[in-house]
Amino acid sequence: MKTLTDASFDAEINTPNKLVLVDFFAIWCGPCQILGPILEKLSDNFKDRIIFAKADVDQIPINAQKFSVERIPTVIVFKNGKPVNTFVGLMPENTINDWLENLLKETK
Repeated sequence: MKTLTDASFDAEINTPNKLVLVDFFAIWCGPCQILGPILEKLSDNFKDRIIFAKADVDQIPINAQKFSVERIPTVIVFKNGKPVNTFVGLMPENTINDWLENLLKETK
């Protein structure tokens, strides 16, 4: 998973014709520490279809505010730089997997 900064954020989410999943998290957030490994595992399953990235809200305040990240973990999926779907909080791995498979179908 790539780690995003405020400086690299826009360039990374603007990957043409590929979904980019961004996990907005914080080191001190318990649920974030649980979700992180789930997303790492899923990044292997989707490696040729979705780019997985993470963004520490304490390190990227500009983009956290820009995308109204008020609770963490927040996961936003972007296509061509625009948010296409999101979820907040923890979800089981199989639920996230199904959600991503559906997003891939919907955003072709």
